[in-house]
Amino acid sequence: MEKAVLILNEGPGSMKSWNALRIAAGLVGIDMEVEIFLIDAAAYIALKDQHPPEGLKELNLARKLTDLMDLGIKINACATCIDAGGVKKEYMVEGVTVTTLTDLSKSVKTCKNVMVF
Repeated sequence: MEKAVLILNEGPGSMKSWNALRIAAGLVGIDMEVEIFLIDAAAYIALKDQHPPEGLKELNLARKLTDLMDLGIKINACATCIDAGGVKKEYMVEGVTVTTLTDLSKSVKTCKNVMVF
């Protein structure tokens, strides 16, 4: 099975991140393995209890991450990024794996389909 690695840099409220997550679901739909890495401000996507503004409730990216994990997508958050932002593991959506950029590097090395958002 082909694999795709998606690297997200932008946090909650970003249409780029929202679209990246939509693409991830689409890739699973065409039988691709997908792994997502949340780095920089995208680490905040993994925070539970998000409250998008009225009219943009569908932009609750934490809920979208849960939906994607239910599809078998592995979600990774950069340990350095969450630490720098004061994000604690217990504040994050259950199932998100805290990883390193070394883990990201290994995934990129073994994958020919890498997208950065």
